[in-house]
Amino acid sequence: MHKFVVVTAVVGLVTAGCTFPSSRRTVSARTTGHLQHVEYGVIERVDGVVVSGQRTQLGTLGGGVVGAAAASDVGHGAGRQLARAGGAVAGAIVGQAVEEAVTRKEGQEMIIKLDSGKSVVITQTSPPGFKMGDRVAVVSGGGGPARVTYP
Repeated sequence: MHKFVVVTAVVGLVTAGCTFPSSRRTVSARTTGHLQHVEYGVIERVDGVVVSGQRTQLGTLGGGVVGAAAASDVGHGAGRQLARAGGAVAGAIVGQAVEEAVTRKEGQEMIIKLDSGKSVVITQTSPPGFKMGDRVAVVSGGGGPARVTYP
């Protein structure tokens, strides 16, 4: 029964962090109502990259709880307590690594030659899947990161 409660709690924590997908582009609440600047240019180079994932307390705590629960039947007395502690530490390390791996995203690093003659480099998550030679708009300012979009 104890393991069921622990597993249920971990599943609840993991699913609480999920969001429902949207058919429209999602923007940061920080950028709403802020002036942003647009510059136009052409993509000169595109490289695929992997954008690192998140490392939050969810992975650490969830992994620690699962690790402690998994080690709860190991040993007796003080040995059991040491096994739980070791399981919690190992689970926390594994949980954080798993969270980072599953939240990684595909991305693109783009070199863009702006109409002004200046070149800029912007990395962002994919899609939309830009290609070399695409005419794009670079949106910057407003308290958020710069982003590339089609004009």
